[in-house]
Amino acid sequence: MPPDAVDNTRQVLGYAASLGASVAGAADLRTIDPLPSHGGLSLDAFRHAISMAVGLPSSAVESISVDDPGVLYAWAYRTANAALDVLALKVSALISGRGFLALAIPASMNLDQKRGIGHISHKAVAWAAGLGWIGRNGLLVNPTYGPRLRLVTVLTDMPMVCGSPINCRCGDCRLCVDSCPSNALRYVDFDVRPPSREAIFDLQRCASRLNAMKSMLERQQASAPFAATVCGMCIRSCPYGRSR
Repeated sequence: MPPDAVDNTRQVLGYAASLGASVAGAADLRTIDPLPSHGGLSLDAFRHAISMAVGLPSSAVESISVDDPGVLYAWAYRTANAALDVLALKVSALISGRGFLALAIPASMNLDQKRGIGHISHKAVAWAAGLGWIGRNGLLVNPTYGPRLRLVTVLTDMPMVCGSPINCRCGDCRLCVDSCPSNALRYVDFDVRPPSREAIFDLQRCASRLNAMKSMLERQQASAPFAATVCGMCIRSCPYGRSR
């Protein structure tokens, strides 16, 4: 491994940790080639990506109920996304200052409401970086935090030491599938990744639930300023991350 790649990785990931990243890693984009991109984004100039995550407060996640995700979880969700955007911009600036290309991708920007897509899949990049596996809920599941994370990505051409993808460790667990209030999750056996998002996940059923929860939060005076399209039942039910 070239010494500059080792030094680059140590400095970038160390800087991300100093700024509050709960976990961070580097991904070789060839691991997930072709990685779909949207919104006019071209990946041609980028060889690597830095995936970073901020853990959501477990107490806020535990307060989620089937009838109400709760203002504390909604606030944590929105605040984590904002913090990740700042984190990504600062990491991008560090990389650019060293003479390499860097592009921060927003943590939560929905480019197409019907398809539920952003510029790229943060989960795919985090998986390629070895930060966790793709769970039966379609989310990244980290060994420590479980799915109780929000993710962000910085694209770069900087030489990096990259992580390795992790196979699914969900076993035959179906807690997330059974807990989904909208029956949006389907139990499908897979060893590494599901054959497609659609194979395990009904986007429209989930979106309907998320929009209903946001509307409910907006109607409550205390939670209205923090209303977000959140549910969290599949996150709360996952056994990974509960013991933090």
